[in-house]
Amino acid sequence: MLKKKQKEFNTSVSINIGFILYKTKEKIILRGTGYMTSSKTYYVQKDDCIEIIDCTDFDITHILECGQIFRYEKTIYGYLIHASNQEIQVYCQKGGFKIFAQNLEFAKKYFDLDNNYANIKADLLRSNLTNKAIEYGHGIRILNQDPLEMLISFIISANNNIPRIKKIIEALCSEVGTDMGTYRAFPTLQQLAVLTVDDYVRLGAGYRAKYLYDTVKMLNNGFDLDELYNLDTVSARQKLLELKGVGRKVADCILLFAYHKTDVFPTDTWIVQLYQDIYGVKKPATFVSDYFAKLFAVNSGYAQQYLYYEKMNNRGEKNE
Repeated sequence: MLKKKQKEFNTSVSINIGFILYKTKEKIILRGTGYMTSSKTYYVQKDDCIEIIDCTDFDITHILECGQIFRYEKTIYGYLIHASNQEIQVYCQKGGFKIFAQNLEFAKKYFDLDNNYANIKADLLRSNLTNKAIEYGHGIRILNQDPLEMLISFIISANNNIPRIKKIIEALCSEVGTDMGTYRAFPTLQQLAVLTVDDYVRLGAGYRAKYLYDTVKMLNNGFDLDELYNLDTVSARQKLLELKGVGRKVADCILLFAYHKTDVFPTDTWIVQLYQDIYGVKKPATFVSDYFAKLFAVNSGYAQQYLYYEKMNNRGEKNE
């Protein structure tokens, strides 16, 4: 076992063996536990929390407010997040963040902490289209979320606004989600199965109520969400489109945020407008989605999140 005393290694090779790697020009210094991307360490995993010590590729506001998650709220210390049946607290502090959770391994995977976003950005920055957006939303990371939660949440999101989406999802959790003490878990498939169309209407889902009911029924009748992990993106999308209330944009959101299929480019009216701002012509959403997916390839999902976040927060400005 590595002693707390600092150890130094004269090597230029970056490795990940469960320690923090502090890299200098001539040597790598190992301390504690953690992970390094590119040439510097950005998080430390402690007994009670994960500490983000370099915010170049992690900003909790960027992560939560770029349209990929709905179960979070601001607090006096930072943010409170509920994902599946887990609770995560993120404390904002000068120069970094602290992540607290009962299951730190869940939190580490959830925030995609072992993925090298410096490399992703370097690839995307070869296109001038992303420069401004990456600078603006530099701390975005794509979360690893539960497929069922994403499916239900994004069906609810169709033609809806963020406050109302959050309200409906919380009502759904309060109605049938497991009581975890201080919060309710997102409902399991078995818990959703007891709800009727009228129940979904009462919870605020509106016309989406029938979609939710029919989709849950299909899942209970053998539609296997886990099967999609093993399918290529086109095949997985086609399967999702069989479900009620799932169109191209909703399917691509689920593929990106639940299955981490990063070769998709979810496209809504804001992305269509972005394309028009750039190229001076309006095109259908499917055309725009396919165009950007071809342009950014395997990193399309990351590009979409950077571009979408910057566009949403600077709505009156046209991209140069």
